[in-house]
Amino acid sequence: ARSSAPLPSPSWCCLIHFIHALTPDGKGPSGPASDTCATLEQSRFFGVFSSTANLPSAPCSWTLQNPDPRRYTVYMKITKPTDSCRPRQIRTFQFDSFIETSRTYLGTESYDEVVRLCDASTAVTYIESSKQFLQIRKVASGPSGPEDESEVDVSEFKSEFLVVGKRNPSMPACQMLCQWLEKCLSGSTHEYPCGIMNTPCQCWETPKRKPGSCYRGGVYVEKCLPTSQSAGGENRKGWAGWSRWSVCSQECGGGVQVRSRACQPDDAVCEGTVEEGRACNSRACIGNTLFASIVCQGGLTDEWSPWSACSATCGEGWQSRTRLCATSSFTTQCTGPLRENRPCNNTAVCPVDGAWAEWTPWSLCSSTCGRGYRDRTRTCRLPQNGGEPCEGPSRQNKLCNIAVCPVDGYWNEWSVWSPCSASCSNGTMQRTRECNGPSYGGSECHGSWKEAINCFQKECPVDGRWHAWSSWGSCSKTCGGGVQQRQRVCEGPFFGGEPCPGDRGEHKRCNEKRCPEPHEICPEQNDGDVVWKKTPAGDMAAILCPADAAGLILRRCSLNAVGLATWESPTYVKCVSKNYENIRMLSRDYITKAQKAPSIDGVAEVISRLRFSTDEGATYSGDLMAVMEILKNITELYKASRMRLSNADVENYVQTISNLLKEEHHDKWEEAQLMDANVKEFFHLVEESVNMIGMQMSGFQDIYEVTENLVLSIHKRPTTTSSNFTFPAKGWRGMLDWVRTAEEKISVSRDALAIEHDGNEAFVTGIVLYRNLTSFLSSQSNATLLNSKVVTVIVKPSPALLSSPVEIEFPHLHNDTMNETCLSWDESETSSLLGSWSARSCRAVAVDSFRTKCVCDSLSTFAILAHVNFDSIMDKALLPSVTLIVGCGVSSLTLLLLIIIYVSVWKYIRSERSVILINFCLSIICSNALILLGQTQARNKVVCTLVAAFLHFFFLSSFCWVLTEAWQSYMAVTGRLRKRIIRKRFLCLGWGLPALVVAVSVGFTKAKGYGTVNYCWLSLEGGLLYSFVGPAAAVVLGLAVELLRGFAPLGPDVDVRRARHHRPPLGPLPNPLCRLRLPGRLHHCHGALHPASRGKEPAPVLSMRFAFNASP
Repeated sequence: ARSSAPLPSPSWCCLIHFIHALTPDGKGPSGPASDTCATLEQSRFFGVFSSTANLPSAPCSWTLQNPDPRRYTVYMKITKPTDSCRPRQIRTFQFDSFIETSRTYLGTESYDEVVRLCDASTAVTYIESSKQFLQIRKVASGPSGPEDESEVDVSEFKSEFLVVGKRNPSMPACQMLCQWLEKCLSGSTHEYPCGIMNTPCQCWETPKRKPGSCYRGGVYVEKCLPTSQSAGGENRKGWAGWSRWSVCSQECGGGVQVRSRACQPDDAVCEGTVEEGRACNSRACIGNTLFASIVCQGGLTDEWSPWSACSATCGEGWQSRTRLCATSSFTTQCTGPLRENRPCNNTAVCPVDGAWAEWTPWSLCSSTCGRGYRDRTRTCRLPQNGGEPCEGPSRQNKLCNIAVCPVDGYWNEWSVWSPCSASCSNGTMQRTRECNGPSYGGSECHGSWKEAINCFQKECPVDGRWHAWSSWGSCSKTCGGGVQQRQRVCEGPFFGGEPCPGDRGEHKRCNEKRCPEPHEICPEQNDGDVVWKKTPAGDMAAILCPADAAGLILRRCSLNAVGLATWESPTYVKCVSKNYENIRMLSRDYITKAQKAPSIDGVAEVISRLRFSTDEGATYSGDLMAVMEILKNITELYKASRMRLSNADVENYVQTISNLLKEEHHDKWEEAQLMDANVKEFFHLVEESVNMIGMQMSGFQDIYEVTENLVLSIHKRPTTTSSNFTFPAKGWRGMLDWVRTAEEKISVSRDALAIEHDGNEAFVTGIVLYRNLTSFLSSQSNATLLNSKVVTVIVKPSPALLSSPVEIEFPHLHNDTMNETCLSWDESETSSLLGSWSARSCRAVAVDSFRTKCVCDSLSTFAILAHVNFDSIMDKALLPSVTLIVGCGVSSLTLLLLIIIYVSVWKYIRSERSVILINFCLSIICSNALILLGQTQARNKVVCTLVAAFLHFFFLSSFCWVLTEAWQSYMAVTGRLRKRIIRKRFLCLGWGLPALVVAVSVGFTKAKGYGTVNYCWLSLEGGLLYSFVGPAAAVVLGLAVELLRGFAPLGPDVDVRRARHHRPPLGPLPNPLCRLRLPGRLHHCHGALHPASRGKEPAPVLSMRFAFNASP
């Protein structure tokens, strides 16, 4: 750095710490108006500042930060510019802080009147700063207009700064500061006082050495003259004590010792001898002979030397002379002085220079507050006899500041207008100004620190802008893949802008699902006043609910097992009765009001109305969903308001939950679960209800609520309690029979609940036992079932972990089960076949064959899942029932007896009719045998499948043989009967057609559906049963047609004689079979045969009645 000021000595420079380098791009508390030309000096104790480097443009600022104004003072030496200078372009001030948001300097104090940068009367100025920041700022030209071209910037000026500690300042810092102070005071005037007001250093001026002066004992003495010694060697006034005698000048033969004294005059001149001597070592030297030239009785003394030149040419001068003393063993010691002084030239008058007297004390500060000045003076003793006058000022001035004055805030000049914010069209220009102050209680600056005006450049080019897309149009096809289109409109461009990018139109594929076939569309169905329109399979049709409800009735169209579209039953899960809808809307209104101002006024009435409404029951499944929503809203209201529920409110609340589980609502719950409204929401509702009630309970309070469908037990205990929790409570069993006989036992150890004590003074435990919730939970497998009541265990706040498990003992609901598994409700479980039930956190411990204990590591809802013991069930079904055995046995024996009788008289009764009857009896006997066999083979899948297939065949053949008999009777009446041809047709119809139907069914289904786990017959699922019901219905229809065509016109007793083959009867031959009544499934009445027709086809006279029971 370049500076005209003297630099500190190397020893002082070693103590300077350059902690933070100069940062031209850093920001101080703020530059005036520029965010890019602001420099902040931090943690530096000495440095040099150059205006060219640090203030290159306007506006620009350089800020020096005092590390700690309580411990340090900042001094600055500014060397003024020597060339051009523009007044008020450079501003200097100190301040405490700067607020960026309001552009306000706090505690500001200007140094412009002290620095006077453009005042050429002094080349250097000094300032002292005691605030946080000292700033030099280069400001732009005023707001009146641009700078005058004739004016130029201030030429380069430099400054040095020095940061000095107020206590124990370093010696190099004090040396530098004292030099500054000496120069500052020497050039100070009344109009231009010194800016250094105080220094922590002791600065003193070294006196100049005058002729005749000396330092004695560290004291400066202006007059130091020797005088003769008084008699007796006593000290005279003004003399110091004699020094010790020096070492003898000779070791033998006589020597001299010398001593001296110092002159310390007060007002007069010292009189006496400055130095004196004495003889020593007078003994003779051995081996040498001293011959004295002059032998006398006393010692020999040399003659005095000539007088020396006078010490002063004028005034008081002195001359001196000396002599030596020669002694030996033959002489005595010398007496008298060895040196003599005498005044000389006393008559000449010397010129006396002027001399300054001491400075007077500094005067009082010229101002009681704010910036003032002090001065001090000194007088000069006039020169005499042509002496030199006094050099230096007779008066010194320096600034002072005894106390701070309240300073009102005032605005600096406005900055220049900023460029227009927009390069085209409308914009704004801004300018700012800064507030100096206020300080020490002064008033604020009035007005705004920022101004803005509108500006306009030119019209901006406006690019084209798309308006929003229109909505998608309707699909061109309802299925099979169509196209939807939408359009948008471009606005613009204007003034040379760019056109809108992209297309005006857009299209997308729609309705790409396959068009349903005619058999995949549910036909329109008219159920009284309700009309269900055609709906493709997989879609859902909707109509309005009945007049007493709001919402929609939904009905799904689905495909059955054979791929035909069929309507499912309508569901009313979206229908809500008017009564429940009113209560739901009321609860929603309370929720809306609570968001503005928490209040529960009137909520108790909502609970009461809801309880009485649920007591009367629910009409639709949607009513149950509405009740759950109302209870959820009420729970949120009480949790938000933290108000207490009365005992009646708690009772109504719990009874409403219980009413949801009425047995009459079982079908409605199943319907709701089919529409994905599962029991997760119900469990959430119960958990939040326990939490809400528990929050409002006081410590050591218990609540027991017993209803027809659940038991609710809530306990609130301080976190410091150590007792365990059991259910049911000792000595309490409730008043209802199902509660009194309940055998469930629940135990929760207090040590198991790791509840944090942070902010939790108490915790709540809730246990809910449901009587019939098991029947509401749908089972996803026919092989498993829930074999216990459902229990919910709740703890709030939820413990972080369970150090010991929860134990729950369940009695079994069903005894014919095995492999009991303990389940817990886990909503995160989605992939399990059990739905939201999980077996991971529980293990089962068998108590006995009728009870199971579940040991669980988490808190949740618990139940027992068991597998159906089909072995036990089938063991009971291995043998057919007595009724079945008797019925099938009697029927089969009777039919067998009939066959035996027919065979015994076959030569008398042989005919087509008898053949049909015997085949019919055989099909019935085989069916009865297969029924009894199938009851014992349900566990053997292969045998059961064969039994079901043969049962299918023989049942159909029974129907077909009945149809064959009707056909034979019709042809006999009409006379079209032919023996061989007709017999073959009868056999094809009686045995061939059933065999064909069974073969097609087995081939189409691959034998799936033949036999189930419970019986050996056609499965009721999958539509296989229609392969039996369809042909049987066709047979019945054929029988009706044959009867109407053949027997209805002839009456009940028919006597038919064929004219062409008529022969006279030989007489009536009573047939014993005519009177036989067959117990069981066939009652065959008599027929009379004419003897003449024996051996030929008889012309029967028939009177027949028959009835067939198709059930096995």
